Amino acid sequence: MSERAQPREQALWMAARRLYPGIALCVVLALAGSFLAEHYGTPALLLVLLLGFGFASQASDERVQPGVAFCSRQVLRIGVALLGARIGVEQLVAVGSLPLLVVLSTVPLTIAAALGLGRWLGLPTLQCLVAGVAVAICGVSAAIAVAAVIPAGRLEERRLLAVVVGVTALGTLSMLVYPPLLSALGYTDVQAGLLLGAAIHDVAQAAGAGYLVSDTAGDIATLTKLLRVALLAPLVILLGFVLQRGEGGKAEFPWFLLGFLALFCLNSLGWLPVMLKEILVLASTACLLATMAALGMRTSLGALLAQGWKPMFLLLVTSLLLMAFATGSLALFSR
Repeated sequence: MSERAQPREQALWMAARRLYPGIALCVVLALAGSFLAEHYGTPALLLVLLLGFGFASQASDERVQPGVAFCSRQVLRIGVALLGARIGVEQLVAVGSLPLLVVLSTVPLTIAAALGLGRWLGLPTLQCLVAGVAVAICGVSAAIAVAAVIPAGRLEERRLLAVVVGVTALGTLSMLVYPPLLSALGYTDVQAGLLLGAAIHDVAQAAGAGYLVSDTAGDIATLTKLLRVALLAPLVILLGFVLQRGEGGKAEFPWFLLGFLALFCLNSLGWLPVMLKEILVLASTACLLATMAALGMRTSLGALLAQGWKPMFLLLVTSLLLMAFATGSLALFSR
């Protein structure tokens, strides 16, 4: 071994020892949250976040802080890069033109509405942007992806978590309320499935709501929802470059977006082996779970509650507007 390699290996070993306690704690919380989610049917990301809140006092330990900070930023970016393996453009071929028209019209309108309403409420622009993308595209995953491209220090973690908690709660509520409401209003199974896929935040929630109506509605809701998810790739890449450029060239280049784009392209072209794709998707989920544990530990519940009613009001109104936009677009493009 060369003399030059020895100091490098020693530095890596020291860094690993410094990060290990915090990373290990985040991994344990992620595993615990996943176990509870499998047994109680609750979103794993939300359970891990709640467990993180419970261990917030441990995060103040100097031995744990470096690893927790590493999970809240670097591991987050790795997870976002790996998200590209689960997103592709093949949904565009499968769903036809009507869902595509509805999605392409409602997503930008929803994000614009969130920014406008948030400005009127006096909330930070970046928090409104994260909230708008979370509602318009795919809930927690979209919120985390956008947060990853925001330069460090420009978005408080408590504001990100307000979006995560709020959008998860509203997604669950909409999954229970929208199916019977649409049936009572006389929408066909096809129309109901399209609206549910266009207006519910999480993929599993949209699919579940659709299958509460019928198998046909469930299939269409799933395809429409996946079409919204496919928009995450270009949007995150665009936001990444815009926000980094807004730093006057001083911010680091978001290299992880190149990994995201590469996996997105490979998946869209069908060049990812099935087994490798499954491994990458699992790795992405694991990274996001560890990130949520870290964010929960780094956030004070008091600080989260101190934000008041405005963040939840923003998410609620934006979610209702999303359904209104989807209904209007369906009526317009069905003519």
